[in-house]
Amino acid sequence: MNRKYLFLCLLMAILYSCSKNDYSSYCPTWLGFTYKTGSYPNYTPGNPRSVVLTPGDSVHLTAHQDKKGHLINATYYTWTVCYDTLNTTGERVHARKSYSKHTNYDGYADGSDDPVCHLLLPANALPTEYGKPDTIQFVARFSYSGQGVTIETGNIINNTSYNGRITPQSGPTGGGAAGNFYFDVSI
Repeated sequence: MNRKYLFLCLLMAILYSCSKNDYSSYCPTWLGFTYKTGSYPNYTPGNPRSVVLTPGDSVHLTAHQDKKGHLINATYYTWTVCYDTLNTTGERVHARKSYSKHTNYDGYADGSDDPVCHLLLPANALPTEYGKPDTIQFVARFSYSGQGVTIETGNIINNTSYNGRITPQSGPTGGGAAGNFYFDVSI
């Protein structure tokens, strides 16, 4: 009888400990962006509601997570600066320049840190046309290592200290996020 009781206790302990593990994968939720301009290390923080850049400005942009993701493997971040410039015939055209980073969200010490991008606004950027702000587009793609959980609501409403919105998307095997940081170019 003692052995049976000991065996049952051991079995219950194993079952109980297994039920506490969370094998759900989900992508992070987001607050928005903050930025700094200038040359490193003397950045000047910018007002997130009134972003004015000049051609050639150095921009350090951070996408801030509200809640970290869980059980995520491969992670791809792409930052694309969209601005107006002149083509070879002197016409105003829309240009794009992208920067990418690949990491492992859970696998590296800095994998789950808030993603950052340091970029230069091209020197040939034209002043922003009235009512048409320029953007830096942020896209994140996550591959899950567990069972994916769908996030019902993507937008974080209380983001008054941050610029733009970042909206997560999720599915059974992976997720992502997309957002825009808006700015004006002035000469």
